[in-house]
Amino acid sequence: MKKLTLSALLCALTICLSAQIQLEHTYEGLALKRIRMDVSGEKYLLKQYPCHLFLSHADHTPFGEANLLSGYGGCIEVLVSEHLLDSDDDFEILFNWLDDGTWLDTGTSVWNDGEEQQISSDGPTLVLSEFPGLQTKLLIGAKVQALPGPVPEHHYGTYNRLERKVFPVDGERYVTYNWKNFDGFHFYNGDHELVKSVNLPLSRFDKLDLVTQQYFNDDAQYEFFGTRPADAAVDGNSGVAELVREDGAVLFSTPCNYAYISALPGLPDRLIVNGYSVPDVKLQKIYDAHSLVLLHTFPFYTERIAADSLTGYYVRYSPQKDSLWLYDDDFLQVKTIPTMTGANWGFGFTRNRFADNGKLEIFFTTKNGPGLNDTKVVCIDEDGALLYAFPEAKSARVDQQPGMDDKFFVSYRDSIQVYDFTLQSTGVAEVSTAQHIEVFPNPFGTAFEIKFAKAGDYTIRLTNTSGQLVQSEYVENAARAMIQTGRLLPPGVYFCTVTGAGVQQTLRMIKYE
Repeated sequence: MKKLTLSALLCALTICLSAQIQLEHTYEGLALKRIRMDVSGEKYLLKQYPCHLFLSHADHTPFGEANLLSGYGGCIEVLVSEHLLDSDDDFEILFNWLDDGTWLDTGTSVWNDGEEQQISSDGPTLVLSEFPGLQTKLLIGAKVQALPGPVPEHHYGTYNRLERKVFPVDGERYVTYNWKNFDGFHFYNGDHELVKSVNLPLSRFDKLDLVTQQYFNDDAQYEFFGTRPADAAVDGNSGVAELVREDGAVLFSTPCNYAYISALPGLPDRLIVNGYSVPDVKLQKIYDAHSLVLLHTFPFYTERIAADSLTGYYVRYSPQKDSLWLYDDDFLQVKTIPTMTGANWGFGFTRNRFADNGKLEIFFTTKNGPGLNDTKVVCIDEDGALLYAFPEAKSARVDQQPGMDDKFFVSYRDSIQVYDFTLQSTGVAEVSTAQHIEVFPNPFGTAFEIKFAKAGDYTIRLTNTSGQLVQSEYVENAARAMIQTGRLLPPGVYFCTVTGAGVQQTLRMIKYE
């Protein structure tokens, strides 16, 4: 059994900090994730090689298990539910499997009532597509299957990449393109009828595969964003970050190495472009993602992180990652944080989780000795003070999911430990009894009001049952807030998370129109 080196380390500091994490359970295995079941709620899913699954309740008591036989190469993706396949409350499993270890012999099967049945042999991709107000679908490669069932509905053909989206103007669409013989992006409606095809005369247009509508512009045309290979390298930049409208208008184009959209909960989206100013001299440009206004240029690469839903940072690491520099949202350097000597990796950032002093906290994996596998996980604050150490641990992460308390997972060579953040104010949405905020009416129609316990600055985030952010609001020095969702937001179940003024609380909401 691995033990947390806690009391000796903490009390060795100038101030002996009170513990804020508590060990809940140790799982013997390497693959653990937390899920929400249709009926019975929060569960832990432990997968042991090749396909032996163990399910536990939120309190870590046994719930059930299944030994899946398809594919001696192991399970790739596993979806556990109760009502996706039938109406009874027994759990059921949808899973991808790998048969020969080459990624060539793969398939999808269902396990229900103790029986296992293969439903597809098309590749390892398995996506559960859920949108409020729409029927849940299962995407297996280029196949669409309706749920409950699964019932085969449509096949978009071999070599087609498939994505189901809901656009603000056009609504439900299936977006597909052939990655082997590209002939444009094709848009189909919910009945799988072709509505539109877009194929612009651009080199490697298929690489502009982030397809949006009214994200960059108010018009109803589709927008295509991505990094495509450059016809000729410019200052060492091998690609071009480009945004093109379906009518061919180029809205944004700049040489780069690669570019991406940074979307952090509660913070504005940013377009980050990494490249070179001259060969081998790094350059990073930060744009507002919606207006495409250039906000700042770094003469190096940074990583954008959020310790909470109110504060964003840009982080630059030393080559050895034994120090890091923090820049705030105004791009001013605010802190230099020493970590530990030697190589460090797997950085995560929190605040008021491991100690309640308001300081930024950094956890990461570091070397514990000369051996390749001799590692440990440590947590320090922004001043470099050691808060926790987990000898022999390989990695760690904060598990955050809508409607559930956050947990801290620490992975070892043969086991995973689950810790609770004992002083966190968030609770399971359905049973929360905290009185920091009041939300009414609930159920709501096109708007609802939030009453805070005290006036302050708050971020309000509305997410759907898939964890997708559907609306975000920020209010300053407010005692109340009116949230207008309108009629375009589909009816269904949502989670409203309020963060600010020392409060973080999540409530379950129902929209009826």
